[in-house]
Amino acid sequence: MGAAQAVARRRRRRAFAQSAQGVRPGAARGRPLLIRAIFFDLDDTLVEDTLSLERCAEAAVREISPSLGVDARQLAVAYVDAAIDFWESLEPGAPPPKAGDIRPSMWRAALRRHGVDDAGLASRIAKRYDQLRIERVELFPEAVKVLQDLHGKYKMSIITNGFAETHDVKIARLELGRFFDHVILAGEMQLVKPDPKIFEHAMRLAGVNADESVMVGDRFNRDIAGAHAAGMRAVWVNVRNETAPDGRPADATIVNIGELPAALARLDGVGARGAEK
Repeated sequence: MGAAQAVARRRRRRAFAQSAQGVRPGAARGRPLLIRAIFFDLDDTLVEDTLSLERCAEAAVREISPSLGVDARQLAVAYVDAAIDFWESLEPGAPPPKAGDIRPSMWRAALRRHGVDDAGLASRIAKRYDQLRIERVELFPEAVKVLQDLHGKYKMSIITNGFAETHDVKIARLELGRFFDHVILAGEMQLVKPDPKIFEHAMRLAGVNADESVMVGDRFNRDIAGAHAAGMRAVWVNVRNETAPDGRPADATIVNIGELPAALARLDGVGARGAEK
């Protein structure tokens, strides 16, 4: 980790400690419900993650163990399944894991599904996989234009459950820091979405109330439900064409980040009209 990233982490930790003393951001009475702040998830919202995950997993297997005797593509799919199972099983309030602790375990689980139990091999594949994930990270094609259009009009922050060890590097590599006022990494906060506390912390940093805030993310149960629990509105980026669970729906649903400005304009209009009634 570079010196600049270390300094950024220390600042985020101090900010979290200070904001934890504040009150939960709530509705501001008697004022229009106009959007002042947008909070973004990172992976599969701004960053093309799932396809990259599969490609990097397959490439890591081919490089590290070309003669393993297991189809690299099938092993990559098994790893993706193991990763999804892990994140879906992570309970709200559970301490966020570190990449170095969990990724070798995910790879070992994937190898076991194909009859191979080799902890050393799992660790080597995991190490190369992490390197490839950084080397090949890419934004969705529409993301930069959207961020450029929104920058300066709204306060903008990132809230991600991703591993702190890798996401700092990804954000720096993609030069996203120029767009965002704050980056909230679950691994540093010891909180994970959908815990409303991580959203409340983000709003305190931004100096906004819940009714002035919108969360934008691709995972309904973590991004949308978590934002709603904190009193925010939420835009669901439904990149996987999933069916929404029962309960409160997203305030807006889009299929890619390029549709976000129009969705925000609609939400702003609804808020202003609602405040005038």
